[in-house]
Amino acid sequence: MCAKAIYRKEWGTVVDNIRAYGSYKDSGEGRRKVLEDAGSRIDQKAEYVIISGCRQPEDMPHVFSDFSALLNRLQVDYTFLSKEFCCGWIPLQQPAVMAKDDETIAKAKALVKEFILGNFRQAEALGAKSIALFCTACEPNYSNYQSETDLELIFYTELLDRYFQYGHLALDADYYEGCYRFRRRITDQPLNTEPAVRVLSKIEGLRLHRLDSKLCCYIPPHFEQLTASIRSKTVITICTGCYSNLRRVERGNYQVRMLPEVVLEALQD
Repeated sequence: MCAKAIYRKEWGTVVDNIRAYGSYKDSGEGRRKVLEDAGSRIDQKAEYVIISGCRQPEDMPHVFSDFSALLNRLQVDYTFLSKEFCCGWIPLQQPAVMAKDDETIAKAKALVKEFILGNFRQAEALGAKSIALFCTACEPNYSNYQSETDLELIFYTELLDRYFQYGHLALDADYYEGCYRFRRRITDQPLNTEPAVRVLSKIEGLRLHRLDSKLCCYIPPHFEQLTASIRSKTVITICTGCYSNLRRVERGNYQVRMLPEVVLEALQD
């Protein structure tokens, strides 16, 4: 279905749902339950507001359990939002971008700004100084609106780099930071991937083989090259999209782990 058809048949419902519940697909209750079960701080005064993404907690609940445990262990002053407005990428922008529909892309951008500013205002009301973005699909949209707030905007890897000092984990692993091709359709601001490298370098006993970040896991020929180059039974990534995509097609000879899972284990080893 082309972007214009999506606009005619689904756009209004999606937009109304985001405005009412934050989530584009439901009431957001599933997301909130995952965060509550993980022992996460929610809607509390805090220095950092974590933007989880409207789908990520339900898609990877064990990751958020470890992420929250890690933030608590590191004594980070953080909170999640109970009603986090979807940034609009998956339901609104992505279909329009794929259809190359400039008119719909422009309409989507206006809504994206509305939703992101809604999260900015919530974070400001909670006294936050920074927003830490966990969802890789959300992150580029937020970078376009830095001028709309005094809040610092960072990727979650920068937050971990600030608080994580040392860990130990005897592990051979492959590291795939992701290619971030899609984000160049949204913003010209580059993603700083160095904080993740610094975090991994603080884990004694971790031996890494870096996979080619020019390869995109969503492009079938690239995926074949990528998986063929894996040397170990563990692939570490920082990108939520790469994590989900690589896990959907795991072949049984490796597991994919998000950075917070590995850092928490390094503290418990």
